Amino acid sequence: MDVSKYAYTGLTGSLASRLIAKRALLSDLTTQETTGLKSSTYEGVSNPSLVLSFQQKVAQNDAYQSTITTVGTRLTMVGNCIDSLTTLSNNISSELGTNGFELTASGMTAEQIAASNALEAYVSTLNTDIDGTYLFAGKASDTSPVVDVDTMLNGDGVRAGYKQVASERLQADLGSNGLGRLNLSSSGTTVTLAEDGTHSFGMKLTSATSTLDNTTVTGPTGTPASLSVDMTGQPTAGQSLEVTLTLPDGSTTTVTLTAKDSTNSTSVNDADNGSIYGFEIGATAADTQANLQTALSSALTAVGKTTLTAASAVEAANNFFDTANGATPMRVSGPPYDTATSLVAGTSSDTVTWYTGTNDANDSRSDAQARVEDGLSVNYGVRANEDAFTSQIKQLAVLSTIDVSGGTDTDQARYAAVVDRTKGQLEDVTGNDSLQSVAAEIAGAQSAAKSASERMTVASNTYQTAVDTAMNVDDTTLAVQITTLQTQIEASYKAASIFYKLSLADYM
Repeated sequence: MDVSKYAYTGLTGSLASRLIAKRALLSDLTTQETTGLKSSTYEGVSNPSLVLSFQQKVAQNDAYQSTITTVGTRLTMVGNCIDSLTTLSNNISSELGTNGFELTASGMTAEQIAASNALEAYVSTLNTDIDGTYLFAGKASDTSPVVDVDTMLNGDGVRAGYKQVASERLQADLGSNGLGRLNLSSSGTTVTLAEDGTHSFGMKLTSATSTLDNTTVTGPTGTPASLSVDMTGQPTAGQSLEVTLTLPDGSTTTVTLTAKDSTNSTSVNDADNGSIYGFEIGATAADTQANLQTALSSALTAVGKTTLTAASAVEAANNFFDTANGATPMRVSGPPYDTATSLVAGTSSDTVTWYTGTNDANDSRSDAQARVEDGLSVNYGVRANEDAFTSQIKQLAVLSTIDVSGGTDTDQARYAAVVDRTKGQLEDVTGNDSLQSVAAEIAGAQSAAKSASERMTVASNTYQTAVDTAMNVDDTTLAVQITTLQTQIEASYKAASIFYKLSLADYM
């Protein structure tokens, strides 16, 4: 209602101005009641620059919280995957060596079958994705990082898988004579055992000790190493010669040759302690020397079929699977393989690369990074070819593919040697470069993100409270203000109408 036109009748300009101001204030308060805001612009808010700054902080923290939620989901999934892999390894290792040596109809032991299934589970777990983002592929998260188990082990018809690489490696380690790349010869009263060249294959002469009477043992010395046993007379029954050999995987085994005064030359094979062989004391020193040479040849052949074969399989797994930091699968240079002297890098056209994710010398954790707070980022990338995962995959591949289908004593000894090498590695899920060390790093990133989230929740609540106080109306206070103002306006109009003998309706 425009009351300014009544100023000339006695409704002073001052009164009219006050009524207009009150009506404007009432309109503003009514708008505040409708919107819940003290002002539709920052001009009507006290300390607008601070309010605007707080709103920006809240929005920024909301963005961080969204990132933390996404990262948290991924880290939780990775942690769960590692827990399941740890359980798989523990279950296999706890079964190894407890059931003796019994073959199933498949020609494998029950533990080998379990290892094969565990390998399938490992590959499946390491190919886990969330909405198409693969968790163990590093930066290359749009593609599954690990090839299927059949391709990994058997190749694809063009490229060699682990089993072919292991077969070639075994040929290189055994040599053409089956003695582990050692040559055995004699001249006069001397038996000589020598490495066949300078290379990484086969067995290496480490040491030799003797209690044999009338016998001089020299070496091993030289490059390549050799040792000689000069027998100028007869030894006494029960005396022995011990030769310690270093195997391709870095382990050692000892061959013990014990002089006997009977024709009993039965050997005892032990995956941990090597082989104990007897050689007969002949009628002459020359006869005894010949028997010693024959026994040594038999012992080395037996080691080749058992402990050396197991060690070769392990080293072949190292060659094939150890591809971290940009490395490529390695295989024996050949053919021929039984006289090979070096390894060669496999190529994409002739050798399966079992891991196809990001593979460079950078820290794998840096493959995925998220800023979760001002000045704080967490790294949470994971690669399936990290040592923690590769070490377990290697054991499962060796255990599930070693051939013991013949069921002979030699097969049993070979299997025992494989169990001896894989069981401890499968148990080793703690310490540096282990499953649990990766889990701890992931948990650390998760904890850092969670702490940042908690800090931002407190900060955002504080900021939002300040913003709400500055911008939002107090409903109770506003209601009182509106009621009071309406009463004042009504009273002013009523007083004016009475004074000028007018009804209030004329002014509404």
